[in-house]
Amino acid sequence: MQIKIISKILRQWKKTSMSPGVISRSMSMGMVIGFSPTVGLQAIICFLTAFICNRLWRQDTFDWIIALVGSLVVNPLTLVPTYTFYYWVGCHMITCSNVMDVQDFENIKYFLYALKEGTAAIFLGSVPFMIIGLPLGYYIGKIVERLLKNRIQSRQARMLKQALNNKTSKLNKNKIPRTVKEE
Repeated sequence: MQIKIISKILRQWKKTSMSPGVISRSMSMGMVIGFSPTVGLQAIICFLTAFICNRLWRQDTFDWIIALVGSLVVNPLTLVPTYTFYYWVGCHMITCSNVMDVQDFENIKYFLYALKEGTAAIFLGSVPFMIIGLPLGYYIGKIVERLLKNRIQSRQARMLKQALNNKTSKLNKNKIPRTVKEE
């Protein structure tokens, strides 16, 4: 799983020339959006946030594809437990009443009140995770940037070594063997 995510980032990084910090900023933004309770809208939010920030500040502030990779912290497999935990944390922040069973039309207003209360609890419960996701995403992005930088440096060193070996082998082939002149 980790290799697949890093390979997606690597592909995007190869396509565009990114300045230092773009991966870490984008990953951080993506994790904040990923921890927010915006299921189904995360790709759109990542794109719009990157588009607006790149227009307001400078061109390469965020990369929306890397932000989208960062937003995958909450995926369909972890959605239900994550949102349940958000609800639990949110109910500790505000007072939540018990959800009533809807048996007739008159109880609809109680159900809608409980639904509104639950939505507020989920939003409030996600805020601490969004705050934690900000530095965590930045740290993970810095690690990925360091890995990519080390990969480039080792590749350049390997290519330089190979070029030197090719050059010395060509020089050795072009040398004319010396013959000892008899006197």
